[in-house]
Amino acid sequence: MAAKTVKAVAVTGDVIASSKLNAVQRRALQYRIDSFAATFSKQCPDLQFQQYRGDSLQATLIENRAQALNMALQLQCFLIADNFSIRLGLGVGEISYQSKDVISTAGTAFQQYGPLLDDLKQRNERIAITAASDAFAAGWQVQLPSPAFMLPWHGPAKTEPLYRISTHANQAKTANAD
Repeated sequence: MAAKTVKAVAVTGDVIASSKLNAVQRRALQYRIDSFAATFSKQCPDLQFQQYRGDSLQATLIENRAQALNMALQLQCFLIADNFSIRLGLGVGEISYQSKDVISTAGTAFQQYGPLLDDLKQRNERIAITAASDAFAAGWQVQLPSPAFMLPWHGPAKTEPLYRISTHANQAKTANAD
């Protein structure tokens, strides 16, 4: 029986400078990542999220794939608020084999982002999107650098309110976060 192919966005991430973190910082990072995954999975129940090697993650969205960029920007803000940073590659494509573990799942969505993290590191960028369609991918190469470039420069004091706004927190709660 052939496996069902579904459209998806696969996200891979790599925490920047994780080898320089001490044990206390690693626990704080782990708490932040776990908290983010739990919170975002309430917004998008189809989120499959898995951390591996301590500083890397993979996630997939199928029904809510339009929320993948929102998720990436929210994760950036959430981590920057605690002085952590992450590179994220988003691959738009299909899942041809779905495992209970994201890191064992396969398809074009995963094949698309393979080289992205290395490219991001070389260009000192934080987020990139690619797809099987060159025209689609090229459009994102033009649109994405502005918001992604600005995030690290906001620093923790400004990214927490940005995170709250992006998660639709009420205005009073956001104003009190400053």
